[in-house]
Amino acid sequence: MKTIAAVFAFALAGTVLTGCHTTAGTTVVLNHDNGQSLICEGNTRLQNNLAVTGVTYDKVPNGLNRVNIQLTSLVQKDQHLQYRISWYNSEGMEIDAGTRTYRSLILHGQDSVTVTGVANNPAAVKSRLRVREVRSLY
Repeated sequence: MKTIAAVFAFALAGTVLTGCHTTAGTTVVLNHDNGQSLICEGNTRLQNNLAVTGVTYDKVPNGLNRVNIQLTSLVQKDQHLQYRISWYNSEGMEIDAGTRTYRSLILHGQDSVTVTGVANNPAAVKSRLRVREVRSLY
């Protein structure tokens, strides 16, 4: 009986220390040809709390495309987010899908931050920004 109680207590402590997370995201499609951005799917709350306020495109010295995306918080509180920039070829196929991971970002109330992504393939001509909210449940 003591062994079962100890295992349960250890599992509960592990859950509290690591935390449980839920995510809800939104996707912004960036067109490198005309410089427009479009929020195409996602979480309504995140769309109301976050805005894309600037997008610039250029090339790095080795000729690969780079995108700089300015995100602005529309609320007073801190937002705990994760983002990922994916790259696509001219046919709309994602390039190297398994190599892009989410990065953490804390966006303070009414603040702006610029995230940057560099294509890892010369065939990459379009990018897509995915942003998701991370909320701790403990």
